[in-house]
Amino acid sequence: YKRQVSGAVLKMRVPLEWLHDYCRPALDAAALAERLAMTGTEVERVERHGVTALEHFVVGRVLDAASHPHADRLRVCSVDVGDSGPRQIVCGAPNVAAGQTVAVAKPGAVMPDGTKLAKARLRGVESEGMILAEEELAIGTEHAGILVLEPDGLLPGTPLASVLPIATDVLVLE
Repeated sequence: YKRQVSGAVLKMRVPLEWLHDYCRPALDAAALAERLAMTGTEVERVERHGVTALEHFVVGRVLDAASHPHADRLRVCSVDVGDSGPRQIVCGAPNVAAGQTVAVAKPGAVMPDGTKLAKARLRGVESEGMILAEEELAIGTEHAGILVLEPDGLLPGTPLASVLPIATDVLVLE
């Protein structure tokens, strides 16, 4: 049924990640939308929520976090991301520290707003990625500091999508 409030039709947004908490239909989003339409549930559209280029989002381990030579509020971190060697990442979060297990976006990652990350120079120091906060992944509203992961069995280089719901299709239902 459609419910109207002040002349507007209410829409329900159903993230597939949420739906998968209750059941796991062996269908992709488009096929699921088609099946729902056959039951009388109108699916207006399927949207993508979160990040893209998932292969560039990984678990990292901060090996060292030193003061930036030209900026008081920045830290120069050495981060193990599971590939050829540690990456140097400049981070502005006040809570970054050696030993933390963190969410990392490597160059090539596409953020929720469509920005594609590349290597950058921040105050004269090269940065090969980004240590992420919840808000930057569109999974929460916390932006005051980086997202620190529980390290239980998480190895550097583990795909972040296997640990956090960083990308999902969303069914928009009327």
